[in-house]
Amino acid sequence: MSVGFVQFLELMLANALAGRALQSMDDYALVLNTLPMLGIRLVVSSFMALLGGHICAKLAEHGEMRYTMIAVIFRAIALATGNTAGYMPHAPAWALAVLLIVSSAAMLAGGAVRAAAATARSGDPYRDPVAGEKS
Repeated sequence: MSVGFVQFLELMLANALAGRALQSMDDYALVLNTLPMLGIRLVVSSFMALLGGHICAKLAEHGEMRYTMIAVIFRAIALATGNTAGYMPHAPAWALAVLLIVSSAAMLAGGAVRAAAATARSGDPYRDPVAGEKS
């Protein structure tokens, strides 16, 4: 359910739990789909999604939640297609659904925190700008 550095750490943890170097994607999935590992993956994915939502909203500058929602949709599509195409170890359908729901909510929460901070910093978002003030 993760890519890059997190997936590298996940692979190291899976090798350590298996007690040997994993040789195939099926071996990898067998270790990753145990309940403790699914819990760890849920926590890590949620934290990374929270951070990702915050950064996405920060980069957006305007319409933070709209861009965060677009990122959530693309992330959900990427995870679902990656799981079905075999790019990632297959997770049980219920685990994939829980990971997508919880991490998507965390990503939206990260975007909402950043949007609220931007609104608080700029004042009332519904007032008209004063002459000489940036809109």
